[in-house]
Amino acid sequence: MKKIAWLPLLFMLAGCGNFYSVKVPYYLPESDNIIKTQAALSSLYIAIKAPPEPDESLMDNIAGGLMNGQRAQLDTNELAEKIALVFSKPNNKVLAYRVFRTKEESDPYIRYFDPSGVLELKISDLAISAKVEVRKGVYFDAIKNVWATADRGVWIYSASIGANIRLSEGAGGKVLDKFSDTFTWTEERPDNYKIVADWYAENKENLFGALTAKLAKRYLGRPVFRARRLFRKKGDPESGRAADLAESGKWGEAEALWSGRLRKKKDWRDFMDLAVAAEMRKDYASARSYYLGARESSAGDKEAGQADWGAILGDLDIMLSTGSAARSGGNDWFAGTAAILPFTDETTSIDGPPLIRALLQESLKAAGYRLQPSEETDKLLLSHGLTQGGQLGAADQAEICGWLGVDRLFYGDINEFGEVIAGVYNRRMIKGRIMLWDLKAGSFIWALDAQVIKFNTPKSFLAGMVPRLTKSLVERLKNNPMAYEASVFSAKAAEALPERPGIK
Repeated sequence: MKKIAWLPLLFMLAGCGNFYSVKVPYYLPESDNIIKTQAALSSLYIAIKAPPEPDESLMDNIAGGLMNGQRAQLDTNELAEKIALVFSKPNNKVLAYRVFRTKEESDPYIRYFDPSGVLELKISDLAISAKVEVRKGVYFDAIKNVWATADRGVWIYSASIGANIRLSEGAGGKVLDKFSDTFTWTEERPDNYKIVADWYAENKENLFGALTAKLAKRYLGRPVFRARRLFRKKGDPESGRAADLAESGKWGEAEALWSGRLRKKKDWRDFMDLAVAAEMRKDYASARSYYLGARESSAGDKEAGQADWGAILGDLDIMLSTGSAARSGGNDWFAGTAAILPFTDETTSIDGPPLIRALLQESLKAAGYRLQPSEETDKLLLSHGLTQGGQLGAADQAEICGWLGVDRLFYGDINEFGEVIAGVYNRRMIKGRIMLWDLKAGSFIWALDAQVIKFNTPKSFLAGMVPRLTKSLVERLKNNPMAYEASVFSAKAAEALPERPGIK
């Protein structure tokens, strides 16, 4: 029989008469309806409703520049990805996750996935602070007598987000669980030399961890140990040797002995011991079969009468329920191939829209989408006399899909792409609209109006004008105008669509 490797400390054995008590680890969610909760997690969609992004006004940025600081923002998409990874387990599957900031209360794209469960989080804005707390300090002399007391200031750095959380059966189904909580990470520091935004950047993983740990404990479960009895037959050396092997962690050898004994004589003790061994290695189907055999063959035996068959079989039914109730979800949203068409350009920038298109290609690929290479798309369009994004509006979308051999088309319209440099005032702005046309639906199924506006307000003319002009010149020479802002714009577009976990 294949040898089984067991992790240390997964079980404890305590001798008592002709049996040992075995601690079998289970992971059970904090829920009144465990079976339905586990079924909901079998093919899950995660939707996070975030607050609208703050307006990047000139006055806000001037204030930030004068304070020599920067506003910290919650990376909601990174948080969504981490939550998705937490729920991506052997018996669970996350179909997709999405962050949306619209006025809608629920994510309209859930219906495309037909999930067994939907985990929705409505989160608040990020709150960060650094506040001083005065504490009494007590000092002792050499013989431990109080020598003096003094006040001292301790700086408490804190980051927190609030969330209303709900788990439902499928899209629009029964609510299985809901709760609200505030997730916080704090650190005590002797001073406030650290800029709060910088401190948050170094500690955001801890804040995310506080939230994901709470979700994992509530829905995926916490360790719960079930006591099981491992029997030995009195006066039977082989039965005792098998139990000794199990006690020392050699479960594979013990199982071989119990299996051999069971073939010769169907003793309920061997059934029982094989059931415990199967339960320890999480083979719950075999464990249930062996327990049923033990119950049937031990009828009337006083020693076996102490077994709580209802509790044992109830635990196993919970662990086996997910497999029978699991759903694979609807049609795979990510299965079809899409093409990003050349963008229409209402700006004076020659290189800007093509740069955004190339960056969007990378962002969507990282989000799990199958994309036709842009070079192939352009070549096929050229063969039909189309060379510019502005020409595509008059063409039939289904016909374009046929030319390209794809299922979806991404359109882009960039209406502002530029930079204003005027002494101590510098503004870099990108505005545009991205849309997705679907062949199966025969219509546009998604659209996003996005913008990225960055202000810079240095304290002197030379500190503002000269470096900005130099940077702009270098970017133009490299054909990468406003590369950072373009990457943020493309990331915003990709993040507004459902994303597949585990790709990045």
